[in-house]
Amino acid sequence: MTTRREKDRQRRRPVLLAALAFCAVLPAQPVLTLPMALRQAQGTSLQAGQAERARQTAQGDRDLVEAAFFPDIQFQGGHLNQDQDTVFKGSPVTLDIPGLGALSVPGQDQSVAQKSSWRYQVSASYLVYDFGRRGHALAAAKGRQAAVDLQGQDALGRALAQVAARYMGVMNLQAQKKVVEQRRIALQDHLADAQALFDQGVVARNDLLRTGVALRAVADAARTLDNAERSAREGLNIALGLAPGDPLNLPDGLAAPPPLPWDEGQVQRAAPEANAGVQALEAKLRAAGDQVVFRRRDYAPSLTAQLAHSYQEDQFLLHPDQTTLYLGVAWKLFDGGTRAARVSQSRVDEQSARRDLLEARRQVENAAGTAFRDFQEALAEMATAQANVAASQENLRIVNDQYQQAYAKSADVLDAETVLAESRFSVSDRLCRAYAQQAALLALMGEDLGTFYASHPPEP
Repeated sequence: MTTRREKDRQRRRPVLLAALAFCAVLPAQPVLTLPMALRQAQGTSLQAGQAERARQTAQGDRDLVEAAFFPDIQFQGGHLNQDQDTVFKGSPVTLDIPGLGALSVPGQDQSVAQKSSWRYQVSASYLVYDFGRRGHALAAAKGRQAAVDLQGQDALGRALAQVAARYMGVMNLQAQKKVVEQRRIALQDHLADAQALFDQGVVARNDLLRTGVALRAVADAARTLDNAERSAREGLNIALGLAPGDPLNLPDGLAAPPPLPWDEGQVQRAAPEANAGVQALEAKLRAAGDQVVFRRRDYAPSLTAQLAHSYQEDQFLLHPDQTTLYLGVAWKLFDGGTRAARVSQSRVDEQSARRDLLEARRQVENAAGTAFRDFQEALAEMATAQANVAASQENLRIVNDQYQQAYAKSADVLDAETVLAESRFSVSDRLCRAYAQQAALLALMGEDLGTFYASHPPEP
């Protein structure tokens, strides 16, 4: 007799089959390689957006300075209404005419402007010559814009190095989970051997108990790694400019990082010249120098010109419209020391920028050398760990054979398996560390990380 549960299962079966068939035809999510992740972050990360907004702000400041090279054109116009007429009041005049005597002329009031009238004025003003003040102000603005662009590139490069480190963190956790799974299989095989030997009366029950505890520890480690990987994936998504819960399809493994085309000496010589942060400080220093010259030119006069045309509706005027041309000089002879203070402040800014540049060069040179040495050390340690894996595998095989022949204890097998797992953990850790150190070095060298990893295939 068919139960209700079986009937429900039979009714749901076609729906489940249809759902599985639908999922089978869905396109698989592409594998997110390291170059693809770096390209993603380069376009959608927080640092990319901040760099673009900073660039737009610097461009706006430059546009404000460039506006000084164009004339200022204004229009004013409207209708004027007055509550009373504009009237010229004449005083009485007495004339003494020979032969006729005194002649008095009474005063007369005469209107000189309409009570209501239309009027307008169009004027164009232009700074003809200011002894180079505008030119140096524009040069300083261009220097600041270049500095902002380069600072954005430097911040984005460091952010991409962090993305590479996060990416490697997820890959390392994936590799560790595989090692834990290998441990679980190995311990289950050992438990089967221990059970068979226990059934034969060769070993004590303690072998089963210790192996069971080891399996529980492996299960605990697997859960810990699952949680750590989930958190690491969320952090990587945020660094990529995505939502924390977006799915990521990462590759199953990584080959060795591609070789670097420089030695340590070349890295330390080239990094200060190629680093975007150092280049930004160089641009800032040039802008500070132009700012000093700009402030010095404040002592010079300015030559201005204005062309204007005006019209006023007035029946009492012979020429209601006027066209004027004005050429003049504006020269501030005394300002209480304001200009001198600005020049002094600009000089201090220039000296500070020069000192910052010197310190940045030294810091980048040191950081590049350290990153290069750390990268080489990680490669060497990875090779050692790989050799240790081969040795540990052979040691575990020998100890397993000895245990099956009752020549070794269960603790020896568990210790050998632990050593093998640790050596595998070490290989993954050193590999991911090498990638992270290489990405940090490439960022210091001013390299485009996405282009570098896409154009330099990893070593097999």
